[in-house]
Formats: sequence, structure tokens, C-alpha cells
Amino acid sequence: MRSAMRWLSVVGGLSFSWALPAMAEGTPVDCGGVDCEGIREMKALYEAQVSFLQETDRYSLNLAEVGFAPPACADGSRAPVPGPGWVAGCRFAYRMTAATSVPEPSSFTAMAQGAAGTPADGVKLLIGKPSWDKIVFTLERGGVRRYVGWDECLPAASFTCDAQLREGIQHMRALYTTERGFLQEKDRYSSNLEEIGFVPMGCTDGTRAAVPDSSWTGGCRFIYRVDVQGTAPTMTFTATARAISGPIAGTTIKIDESGVLTLTPAYGMCQ
Repeated sequence: MRSAMRWLSVVGGLSFSWALPAMAEGTPVDCGGVDCEGIREMKALYEAQVSFLQETDRYSLNLAEVGFAPPACADGSRAPVPGPGWVAGCRFAYRMTAATSVPEPSSFTAMAQGAAGTPADGVKLLIGKPSWDKIVFTLERGGVRRYVGWDECLPAASFTCDAQLREGIQHMRALYTTERGFLQEKDRYSSNLEEIGFVPMGCTDGTRAAVPDSSWTGGCRFIYRVDVQGTAPTMTFTATARAISGPIAGTTIKIDESGVLTLTPAYGMCQ
């Protein structure tokens, strides 16, 4: 499990495929708004749980055990906790609602609740990881629930072309590592991404990038494929990632069995 999770932990664009109620199409919130406090801390909670899983092969219902400690307000005050098991931040309180471990499929869910009498009053966030390659992240305010994008509430620099390319670059490095590991086990490379265990994360609203044919696998902003040349023991491979949305659409990233990564920018906003 640890080897499977190692490359997944670097991915910024994530997906979720459970059947959820219809939700409003939200727009990214202001990076300085109160919602972002909860969004940023829920991301930190998620990352703490994934890191803990890599070390222990389990998630934990104890947020202190995984090292999740949201900061207090500037004046040292914290949100009141509704009951046992909650951890207080500035204007939100957080708790785990479920966690399963091996031999059951590992999964967890957590929630955040805005403190009464603060600008966060009535805001609820939910983050859940039903399986190793899926996630759900939602925010509810005034009875209206929407999906939270993983790139919300980031500094302005996070929305540059270089930052948007990060998803593809990280996945390509992970794909290279996965192919090399498969070679050690099977003495060959494979163009079947499912066979080698490479499943890129989709978007947090459950969608994935559309693929032109079955040789490609969709992530969030990128699609991926591998071409294998030759026969064992002299096989080689070339993996390709192609951006299909945003200002980087059309950009191509490639990596081969030597680990050399090349990037061909598309003409457009990123030029």
C-alpha cells in the first residue's frame, strides 16, 4: 500500500465518484474570505491523514495523532468545540466522522463547522476519501452545497501557467516511477496504465478529462498514455501527458525510460 500511495500524495487535482445530491455550481471564493480558513485547514487535514496512512497503513480518528493542529486566531482565541473529538481552529472546529483501515478498504471522512457568532457561522465543510484514488470536498453555506476545487484559496502565484503545469509534471514523474517498478517485478514495461496501477486523480467534482480513445487515461487537466517500444529485455517507453483545459491546453509533457522529461508549450496565454 505504501508504494501505491507514495506517488498519489503529490497530486494536486483530485476526484470523487460517489453519487451526491445536486449541488450549485460555485465560483472560487476570495482567497482572503472566511471560507478559505476552513478550506485551507481541511486540505491540511487531508494531507496529514494521507501522510499518516503512508507511515502506518491506516487512517486515524484522532486528529492529534496524525499531527493536525489548526492555528488559533491572531489574538489567541479559538472556536468553541461542539463536543468530544473536535479540534478548534480560529473560526472553525474540525473532527473526523469515520475512518477505516486494512483489511477493509482504507477510507475516511472529516468535517469542519463554523463557529456561532463569527463570519463562519453556518458554514460546513466535508472532505472524504472513499478509496485511494478518489476524494470529495464540499462546502455548504445557507443550505447550498458546492464542490471545492483543490486550487481554491491559494496565493495568486498558484494560478500561473507554471503552477497549472504542476499536475502533469508530478503525474509524469509518478508514471515514470510506476513503470520502473513494474519493470523490476515483471521484466517488462506496459502501455496498460491500469495494469501497472497508475490512476491519475480527476477533479473534485467527480469529472475527468475526456480522452480521444481507450489508449488514454484522463486526469483533471491532463490526459495520459504510454507507448512501449521493443521487446524484453531491451524495451523502452515514452509516456505522454497532454493538457486539455485552461491556458495550458495543448501543452505536451513527455518522459522516457531514462527519466528525461520534456515539455512542449502550446501557443496561447502561456506564451
